[in-house]
Amino acid sequence: MAKRSRKKKEQPAASAESLPDDLLVEVLARVPYRSLCRFKCVSKPWLALCSDPGMWKRSPQALSGFFCYARDDRKHELRFLDLPGRAQPLLDPALPFLRGAWDGGVQTMDCCGGLLLCQCWKRPSRAGSAGVEFVVCNPATEEWTVAPATKQLHPSKKNIVRLGFDPLVPSRFAVFVLVRDHGATRVEIFSSETRRWISKESEWGDRTSVDDHNCSVSVFFGGALHLTTHDSSVITVDTEGNTWRKIRMPLSVEDTSDYGYIAQSKGRLYAMHMDYCNGNC
Repeated sequence: MAKRSRKKKEQPAASAESLPDDLLVEVLARVPYRSLCRFKCVSKPWLALCSDPGMWKRSPQALSGFFCYARDDRKHELRFLDLPGRAQPLLDPALPFLRGAWDGGVQTMDCCGGLLLCQCWKRPSRAGSAGVEFVVCNPATEEWTVAPATKQLHPSKKNIVRLGFDPLVPSRFAVFVLVRDHGATRVEIFSSETRRWISKESEWGDRTSVDDHNCSVSVFFGGALHLTTHDSSVITVDTEGNTWRKIRMPLSVEDTSDYGYIAQSKGRLYAMHMDYCNGNC
């Protein structure tokens, strides 16, 4: 009697339609724009998911613009630049969602990792003078939070205010205020986790002067704020004010037109030297 062969029945592969909606949303939110458009043709439920405005906000987009420092009338300002030939930008650089609450004006002070640090005013009322507040916002989601008041944030202080944010740790950010009195003598740091300000005396050395020729462009890297100084150094301080560093760059400072710049790319921190007189970099 011939033995009957026993073959295991192949289990059918699970179809995408069998996935829970919440899991499917997480998957679709990570696919490129063109793929998301194609997936609309899969089925009516997929068409509804791929057409949802919330999905479009989460989906990776091609670069349509960026914030950068632009010079106009000898003044450096942070502006949003649209790239020509692109689709309509995802955000309005005028930040109308903030201007509804602060009708006196909104000025973008710094940007970091997709967040903006803004100085906002309210029009003076009969009850009192105009209020000035510092706001950290996400222009893509239109979410914002107000940093608690501190006297060092007052516009008359002329201190340097910078934002620190790492997109890999989206739950927290920090605001740094470099108090200037014949150099950066002290740093006040606000943490979004504790909702408190801390004040730390500078450990960079006497009369450490931070570059402000380009609005003291900073880089938040490795959990610390990085800035350049007039003596061709890179200074750093972490979000808790515990670790301070001053790194000398191998650059000549004989010519006052020579400036040091720093930038971040692909997980590395880069420093460069700009010689405006001779056009060298």
